[in-house]
Amino acid sequence: MANKDKEDAQLQEQNLELRIAISDAYSAIEGYKAVQSFSALTFEELANAQILRIAGPDTQERPNELNRIKRVLDKVTQAVAKIKSMPPEAFQKSDPERDVNTPA
Repeated sequence: MANKDKEDAQLQEQNLELRIAISDAYSAIEGYKAVQSFSALTFEELANAQILRIAGPDTQERPNELNRIKRVLDKVTQAVAKIKSMPPEAFQKSDPERDVNTPA
């Protein structure tokens, strides 16, 4: 019985050593692949990608960042102009019984 326990412990130790060796090899390969993928990118490529995202070509469905900001600015400007052109009577006075906004 003691001999069997000793043998099992040796087999378990050997199994653990083999798993560690295979894990180390796998980690080395994956690490090498990660380094290669990072070294394939250059600062210039990343900067150009950002420039294209900000000011590059766009469509109506997918505007670039500058056009997105311009759209928001135009909508806000139009809303402010419309609000300024409305008479004061167009706005309701605050009524605590009917207000749905959270009190300040």
